[in-house]
Amino acid sequence: MLRALIYGLTILHLGPGFAFAVLAFGCDSFNPALGDFCTGNQLKTFAWLTLGAWVILIAGYIVWQALARKRQSKS
Repeated sequence: MLRALIYGLTILHLGPGFAFAVLAFGCDSFNPALGDFCTGNQLKTFAWLTLGAWVILIAGYIVWQALARKRQSKS
């Protein structure tokens, strides 16, 4: 139970962290690396980046668990 709570909190905190990092370093005011992605509403962009990061983190966790189970069943 504690492990599930730690994994859940990790995913919930890393999603916005990655979104903030992308916006902070990818949307420079002089030469934005993300181009037109930075010109819109910053809060909406942050929300979409957070959701995308959560999807990627959850998918990675699912793959990691599947590989761990597969490895456990072989031994």
